[in-house]
Amino acid sequence: MQENESIVLVTGGSGGIGRAIVSHLAQSGYSIWNLDKVRPKDPISQETYREIDLTEALFVMERSIQKLVQETKSSGELFGLVHCAGYGGPYADLSSVRIEDWQNIFRVNLDALYLLTKAILPALKTNKIGRVVAIASSLSSVGAAQSAPYSAAKHGVIGLVRSLAEEWGSHGITFNAVSPGYVDTPMGVKEKEVQDHKKKILQKTPVGRLADPVEIARVVAFLMQRESGYINGANWAVDGGITAI
Repeated sequence: MQENESIVLVTGGSGGIGRAIVSHLAQSGYSIWNLDKVRPKDPISQETYREIDLTEALFVMERSIQKLVQETKSSGELFGLVHCAGYGGPYADLSSVRIEDWQNIFRVNLDALYLLTKAILPALKTNKIGRVVAIASSLSSVGAAQSAPYSAAKHGVIGLVRSLAEEWGSHGITFNAVSPGYVDTPMGVKEKEVQDHKKKILQKTPVGRLADPVEIARVVAFLMQRESGYINGANWAVDGGITAI
């Protein structure tokens, strides 16, 4: 079977990092399904777009995901998942975080990864091969004031990836995470909120700049290759050295 018959689900494919990932994986020959709440503007992502809301109640989200996975059976062979969708929530101390914000942060970043992975595992097990890459964050390795819910959710992503890597590696299914630092995307600008904060970020980033989304996408595309089957349970830091100091 050729890679152009292989379907890869990409959540958040309409966003800055997601668009770059969709483009790179499409160039590699995969059939991409972009799962997002927001309809993309670029032609490649529009062709692959499937609407989904990852902030829905879990049982509603689960039904939506199961329906999408069922639809892939008539389109090709399911090969893997890139969970790129992310939600940072408000930049605030924990005493100011509303319950609904906490829930939405965990639904998008962690619960959706659980439900999507659970839904695709039977197909990947049957095929005896699969690749799952979760976009985590530099905050999956460290803590950060005013970002406790987001950091907690991303720590959970790493824990889930490492556990699933041990569970499913013998079936030819690998699980890895990619942890970006600060990326030059609309989401990143919104989270930083003010230019003074951006200056502080650049000062503590050894390479002295923000990441380009393409730099994240290249690593993801490498991990999604069939030839990358011995890389399993790893967290790849693409953060300009922030977590190295």
